[in-house]
Amino acid sequence: MTDRRQIVAEPFFLIVTDLDTGFFCIEGPMTDDAPWNLAAGRARESGRSVQCGPSGPNRDKLSVEYRQSHKLAGVPPGSIVRPRG
Repeated sequence: MTDRRQIVAEPFFLIVTDLDTGFFCIEGPMTDDAPWNLAAGRARESGRSVQCGPSGPNRDKLSVEYRQSHKLAGVPPGSIVRPRG
């Protein structure tokens, strides 16, 4: 029998990267990245090179690791794409 209680996802942070400009931002906390993936998809349809991911539970750790491994500059949340809503 299925439990009908709503499953609550743990909040996480998501990296959104603009490869054309060399910038990334960290969005969140969130429990659903679908709106961000849709916004990135719309940006790609317009010719931009935007990707989502990786994600993680700790904003600061995620930022440091991504900046060091990809050599990109961070920008404020919402600077690359924004979900409609």
